[in-house]
Amino acid sequence: MLADLAATAPAPPVPGAIVRAVVPADLDAVAALYAAAAGARGHTSPVRRDDLRLRWLMLDDPADAVVIEQPGSSPHLVAYASTSVDHGPAAAEVTVHLEGQVHPAATGRGLASWILHLAAAVGTRALRSPASDRGVSDRASEHDRTEVVRIRTALLDGDDAARRWFTTRGFRPVRHLLELRLDLHAPPPAPRWPAGVEVRTFVPGADDEALWRTHQAAFADVPTHLPIDRDDYLADRAPADDPGLVLLAEHDAEVVGIAVCRAGTEVAAEDGWVRDLGVVPAWRRHGIAMALLRTAFAAFRDRGLTGAALEVDDVTLEGAVALYRRAGMRVTRRTDVLERLSPAGGGG
Repeated sequence: MLADLAATAPAPPVPGAIVRAVVPADLDAVAALYAAAAGARGHTSPVRRDDLRLRWLMLDDPADAVVIEQPGSSPHLVAYASTSVDHGPAAAEVTVHLEGQVHPAATGRGLASWILHLAAAVGTRALRSPASDRGVSDRASEHDRTEVVRIRTALLDGDDAARRWFTTRGFRPVRHLLELRLDLHAPPPAPRWPAGVEVRTFVPGADDEALWRTHQAAFADVPTHLPIDRDDYLADRAPADDPGLVLLAEHDAEVVGIAVCRAGTEVAAEDGWVRDLGVVPAWRRHGIAMALLRTAFAAFRDRGLTGAALEVDDVTLEGAVALYRRAGMRVTRRTDVLERLSPAGGGG
């Protein structure tokens, strides 16, 4: 759909630009585009070649990802965009998930605005296609209903200027994803456990139920938490692969807090990753989370790992982040998830 709309839309605001659907041979060039953009922001790229390959394989239509080329220029590839569409609970609303990146050497030419217009057109076409009806027989007439396109995108490592760009185009933040890291060249402070609370490592088979139930209780009041059944949780976390990095805090044989960790992250084999850190509500504000965190740091260092990292989905940029800062961690990457609601047919 994206490539089809691009073929009928006004040409991108770059002389001689060509828009076409991606092909497997574009993987290296698109990954390099993301790397160049991240480098210009002073970061390493969070998007790898294999990540892109999997995303393209999961597209409903390969033409939902496009590249914009400027033949004879350097860089040759000046922008990339992909979209996927979800229909909302009402027949008159769709959500367009947009990924887009403009090469830093091609910014300021209107390419980002052009991609945004294209995403809005994708949503309008999806709403007005026969498939969007989805068999709803009792909806209001075409003249009575209000058609809404929701565009959702992520701003990687954005600065204030980038956030203002989206704000002026009607976007608002809905989530913030923060990656934090701590160097482990020096031993971390010793954990301080409240009276009666002890820590031990996970025992596969014997602790499966307790680990899952504690996770569900600890995260039940987190706004972005989605319940997950026992088998799916255990398969996803796979604690049996390295039970020595799965920590259980207990009081009178009851698990009251967990730290599910692993050695290595997607981008740094030398870092330890804290996947889940949670304390059941009745035991919060007793220092258990900090004690679990410092115990995990010590376990990472004993393994020869040189850093600790984690990611937090924090809507308010408070709460959990304050704990990690007190533990000495620093924010190394911020991703803002943004969205805009607008009437169908609206532009960028």
